[in-house]
Amino acid sequence: MINMIYILANFMSPVHIGTTPKSFLLALPLIAVIAIVYKATKMEKIELVSFVRETFLLFGSILVFMVLAAVGIFIFMKLTVG
Repeated sequence: MINMIYILANFMSPVHIGTTPKSFLLALPLIAVIAIVYKATKMEKIELVSFVRETFLLFGSILVFMVLAAVGIFIFMKLTVG
C-alpha cells in the first residue's frame, strides 16, 4: 500500500523542467509521438517507406515551426524589453 501511495504522489508533484535551451530537447520525444500517431490515423494505407517518410516530414516541419516561433518570440522580447 505504501508503494502505491508513493507512485501516486509522484504524479501529483510537478517536475521542474526549467527554461534553458537544453530543456527544448525534452520536446523531441513528444513531437515524435505526435507525428507518428497523427500519420498512423490519417494515412489510408500504411506502407513502411511512405509512413516513415511522411512521419519524418511532419516531425521536421513541427520542429522547424517550433524553432522559428522560439526565435521570433526571442527577437520580439529583445526588441520590446530592452
